[in-house]
Amino acid sequence: MTRRQFLDGDLRRQFVRFLQVGVTNTVGTYLLYLALILIVPYVIAYSITFVVGVLFSAWLNARYSFTTRLTGRTLIRFVVIYLINFTLSMQLLIFCVEIMDIPQTIGPLFVLAVFTPINFYCSRLALTGNWRRQQ
Repeated sequence: MTRRQFLDGDLRRQFVRFLQVGVTNTVGTYLLYLALILIVPYVIAYSITFVVGVLFSAWLNARYSFTTRLTGRTLIRFVVIYLINFTLSMQLLIFCVEIMDIPQTIGPLFVLAVFTPINFYCSRLALTGNWRRQQ
């Protein structure tokens, strides 16, 4: 796909909506994470907020970003993809906090920056069954 195709197409609109959902989801789950690290270890806090974020993201991305129905099948695909994402992002978070000595309050923001483009394409695939833009 060329840059022009991305900028002109439906994919761009979907990506902008995906980012809007992501910002809303990130703000909400980050605030939840900050509250939870006051009472539980950061790994547990991250796990809880990740689950809440995935469910919210699946619902809102299906309805708003990709304008499709969230069925049991698409939800399962979405959850499986995000479980893989969770495993990889948790490893990156632990690396950031434990090895790179990035504060645990900042680590999730770094993980978010790395995984946002990956998440867009994976979410699109899970919710629409289509990796690329519609022809």
